[in-house]
Amino acid sequence: MKTSNISALRIAAVGAAFVGLLAAAWPVQAQQPAQPRQAPAQPRAATPGAGAAPVLSTELPPKGTAVVFFDVETVMRASTAMQNITAQAERARNSLQADATRQETELRRAEEELAGQRATLSQDAFNQRRRDFENRVQTVQLQLQTRRRNLEQNYGDAAQRIQQSLTESVIEVMNEQEYQIVLPNSFIFVARTTLDISGEVARRLNRKLPTAAMAN
Repeated sequence: MKTSNISALRIAAVGAAFVGLLAAAWPVQAQQPAQPRQAPAQPRAATPGAGAAPVLSTELPPKGTAVVFFDVETVMRASTAMQNITAQAERARNSLQADATRQETELRRAEEELAGQRATLSQDAFNQRRRDFENRVQTVQLQLQTRRRNLEQNYGDAAQRIQQSLTESVIEVMNEQEYQIVLPNSFIFVARTTLDISGEVARRLNRKLPTAAMAN
């Protein structure tokens, strides 16, 4: 005989369902600055490879230009610190997925062993072992969920430090070049690409914060 459906459902939550949720909800994208809409007057060449760091020009608009802009997504992809924490987050996510899969396998094996003992145990003894098993499943779920929350928090904290350095870099360029307004390109409907200061912002950001690490 098989154990209760509750046990099977909980094991699935520990394994495939949990891993699927983890893969879908990992905060690498969500914790980054909002993705801007691309709307320059002159289209730019596509960047080879989705994860490749872009090569940016540091040529700036004339000093005192009233309004300039920068591409948040492009600057973040060029950030070596962001590349650091993205790689760390990916390794942590893969490790957590592997642990979840291993735990699922062990729990399914334990469930099969419990089912095999059904005919030889008294009802009370079987019920107790089933409760112990379900408590084990719940403990594993909680442990994995806690690890996932901690990873999300650690990634978010590291990303926040990078965003703070990004803000400081933008302000530096603005003050030194006496620009009146600096906008992220998510607020731009159409603009000359010569007003784009992304390259200099990325250079300043990498100088200010060349590396970053997630907390363990």
